[in-house]
Amino acid sequence: MASDFEDLETDTARTAIEPDARLHAFITVDGAVASRALPPGGTLTIGRAPDCDLVIPHGSVSRRHAVLTPSPLAIADLGSRNGTRVQGKPVVQERPTPIAIGDAIQIGEATIVIQSVPLSFDGKPLLAEASGQLPPVDAECARSARTGSPFAVLELETDGPPKQVLGLLRGLLRTTDVVIGDGDGGFQIVLVETGGPHVAIAATRITDLLAQNGIPARIGAARYPEDGVIPEQLVAHAYEQLAREPGGPATAMDGVRELVRQVAPGELSVLILGETGVGKELYAEMIHRLSPRAAKPFVKLNCSALVESLIETELFGHEKGSFTGATSAHPGLLETGDGGTVFLDEIGELTLPVQTKLLRVLEERVVRRIGSTSDRKIDVRFVFATNRSLADEVDAGRFRRDLYYRINGVTVALPPLRERTTEIVPLARAFASEARRGEPVTIGSEVAAALEHHSWPGNIRELRNTVERAVLLSSGGTIRARHLVLDATRDTPQSLRDSSPRMRDSRPTMPIPMGDTAPPVRPSQQSLASALADVEKQRILEALQQCGGNQSRAAKLLGISRTTLQARIDAYGLPRPRKS
Repeated sequence: MASDFEDLETDTARTAIEPDARLHAFITVDGAVASRALPPGGTLTIGRAPDCDLVIPHGSVSRRHAVLTPSPLAIADLGSRNGTRVQGKPVVQERPTPIAIGDAIQIGEATIVIQSVPLSFDGKPLLAEASGQLPPVDAECARSARTGSPFAVLELETDGPPKQVLGLLRGLLRTTDVVIGDGDGGFQIVLVETGGPHVAIAATRITDLLAQNGIPARIGAARYPEDGVIPEQLVAHAYEQLAREPGGPATAMDGVRELVRQVAPGELSVLILGETGVGKELYAEMIHRLSPRAAKPFVKLNCSALVESLIETELFGHEKGSFTGATSAHPGLLETGDGGTVFLDEIGELTLPVQTKLLRVLEERVVRRIGSTSDRKIDVRFVFATNRSLADEVDAGRFRRDLYYRINGVTVALPPLRERTTEIVPLARAFASEARRGEPVTIGSEVAAALEHHSWPGNIRELRNTVERAVLLSSGGTIRARHLVLDATRDTPQSLRDSSPRMRDSRPTMPIPMGDTAPPVRPSQQSLASALADVEKQRILEALQQCGGNQSRAAKLLGISRTTLQARIDAYGLPRPRKS
């Protein structure tokens, strides 16, 4: 059947409408994937018969199985033998059932997913603020989190003419795959509904095709959710793979990702260790997305973000009248996560009484709301995280020893960013592109050296903040060393200085390159970081004033995204402007 289905892809490609059509149908059966661009109106018959609008040559599909209407989106079963389902629920015969973008439609053993493609195939982006559409990687992350479908991001670098490369890619890829070019030999490709070994096959076909046309190319790939669950994580991993030499040594994060893939299918509790800002929550979500519970809730709680009096009701819930202000019953986090994964960040912050209650939940898999006398059974998988040494907390009497052994089923230790130097520049490129609304950003060798030599005590959070500020100061597509604000006095975390006798009484002496145009700073002068912060703040104020308080226009004037501008306004404590 798979070979017949491959013919379907060729047939539908010939009859597809223009590549900038918004709605596409992805059809999966027997491991093969095909796509079809949908017309803006009318109806499409689906079935095995050759005269159907959408032919699925598979024995489980009736000759005339169902009818699909693109506007408004709906599916109706035509009395098929094996029926039609939407998100697992049967469709009543002859009655149109509304469907949403991203819903899984079962036609016999085939699955159809309707997707809105936010970009035209020639790679010209539709600005998110103007169109309401997300950039392609963002859109696919959101859709895949909802539907559980895989996709891949490829970063391609070539020395060939961009128009020729784009033409070759058009002939090879499906109309629903998205290609964005930066005009300088770089391309980002989003392969929808593609995962596992098919990603490597697609990457090989691309490079082989380009080589046959005399165009050398390098390519890096990242898969959702195996390599990341947010756009920056995926793009950074693809860039990292692009830069890696074939057969090069494995990195520390390769081992982490492999361990995550191994433990995700099981039921053991997982404890993720790492400094603040290393991405513990992202790897907790990866475990969930790779597990059999992926279609169920992923709920999370930062145990340090709530006062002690609220943690119990957030975790366990409460009954009506159980305390002053409890005007209605409230299920806790553990109940709402039933069937899925519960992630408790900063688990070391829990008080001993709450630890005792949590231990009972872990052992008996029941939860008792505050004010209740009965237990409720729950089915959840637990993932915990901390930046503390729980063993030391146990020795100090601040953490229960039995709870420590109970939550520590499998330990995943995330290295700090200073030990993941191969990730620093790819992450910086991903953060910069996001801040520039998907437009390409150049990071030169001097900037890359400065980023790689900084020890990043704030880890990935600090890197994001540094890059977003540099994009704002640069107001263009090139970040230079003078745009970086790297605090050399914090270059090594205190914990590392305390652990080494050599470091206790001395600061790191490694110079941080800041560019030839930066004036020398004497100890009595204002620090460079403070001076650049003042410049950045003033530029934001001037842009807002020039644009009459319109944040979207001010962000465009500054060359950054609106969300980045809002983050900088909050960071400086500036009042949110009102449009004049």
